Amino acid sequence: MNLSWLIALILSATILFILIYKLENSKKFRHLDSSWHQRLLHPVQGGFWSIIEFLNEPKLIAFWDTLLAAVLLFNGEIKKAIWVLVTLAITDIIGILLKHTIKRKRPSENTRQSYSFPSGHVLSITSLSLIIWQIYGGALGVSLFFVLFSLWCLVVFSRIILKAHYPSDIVGATALSIFCFLLTMPFIA
Repeated sequence: MNLSWLIALILSATILFILIYKLENSKKFRHLDSSWHQRLLHPVQGGFWSIIEFLNEPKLIAFWDTLLAAVLLFNGEIKKAIWVLVTLAITDIIGILLKHTIKRKRPSENTRQSYSFPSGHVLSITSLSLIIWQIYGGALGVSLFFVLFSLWCLVVFSRIILKAHYPSDIVGATALSIFCFLLTMPFIA
């Protein structure tokens, strides 16, 4: 891979490690994150944002990733199909391990009982978006980018609006997803 790939890989890993370190060791950082979360948006129950949340459940995104791999396999693109599944697996495994290692409580008791950092929804949609962009971006161009970025933004906003995550959970999930995506890129290069 090239220098820009290496820089992006190192940058995403650095952001992730700094976030983890700050969450584990800085009461001031956790307070700032919580304060920022409280000021961003007021909670909205149900409606549109709950639909966005449901449609982007990590298990459902895993289904779409698997379906994409099946389509690629059917089209004879075995290497890409394996890459899609490996990228998904690595990203999810590291995300789950981080959740159970850091054990950060969610900002609201009204949300899920699982841990907050990193956001599984953001982790999944970021991975799927990066994978789809890598495979189809050249052919579909700016239109695809706009759709994927808009969907990603909707998921990010839903996690904040529904009080399911702190901002650092979203940044951490994005950094982890980019890191895992870049880590697996040499497989299809």
